[in-house]
Amino acid sequence: QMTHLVALVDDLLDVSRITRGKVELRRSLVEAAAIVARGIEMASPLLEQHRHELVVEVPREGMALYGDSARLAQVIANLLTNAAKYSEPGGRILVRAHADGDQVVLSVRDSGVGIDAAMLPIIFDLFVQERQSLARSHGGLGLGLTIVRSVVDLHGGQVQAISEGRGKGAE
Repeated sequence: QMTHLVALVDDLLDVSRITRGKVELRRSLVEAAAIVARGIEMASPLLEQHRHELVVEVPREGMALYGDSARLAQVIANLLTNAAKYSEPGGRILVRAHADGDQVVLSVRDSGVGIDAAMLPIIFDLFVQERQSLARSHGGLGLGLTIVRSVVDLHGGQVQAISEGRGKGAE
């Protein structure tokens, strides 16, 4: 419980710093593969605990980004954590990266519970969580995806949630 509490406080502090413009990005040229690897490392305890199949389709080289590698790894870790929490044990999680013009598109897709269509436009908003039964409750305050959007926005990028609905996973 202490670890969970510390993570919640850290997320609250991150959201506070980001919304007040107090985050200073430490940008450098970094490969997308390095960011993804670091994000996987951060989320690996939960992925292993739930015995998820993790598939990574990210070129080792040739997809350099100019950004804060620690913050971008946090984005990947938050997306992986959500995917792990909302997928049944042994579920499949796919991490991909590809070039789209001068942009790098990173995605995390899971085989989990999916997202209702009404939630898609607001899923990245502060404190937003889909209603879950007590048996499916995953804790948290609805901060992880807000942090994802805020960090991506600071880097000049965009985020989007895609799901065909309940029981069909999310990306």
